[in-house]
Amino acid sequence: MVLLHSAVGVDWQSPPKGTSLKTLSEAEEQGFILIRGEFQKRQFRLTELGSKYIDHDKRRLEARRL
Repeated sequence: MVLLHSAVGVDWQSPPKGTSLKTLSEAEEQGFILIRGEFQKRQFRLTELGSKYIDHDKRRLEARRL
């Protein structure tokens, strides 16, 4: 979840420091992100599903605050 919430838009970007390959792989398997590159040059971007999921989750969290 932290990985998805760290995304800024749907453009290619570096994962946050400390993000494991396992975390990236799990998010990719669930269809939330796409991955490109290897090792230190690895990047990710949200898929349409990932973007919709984050929008929904942000609205849910905002509603809980009110």
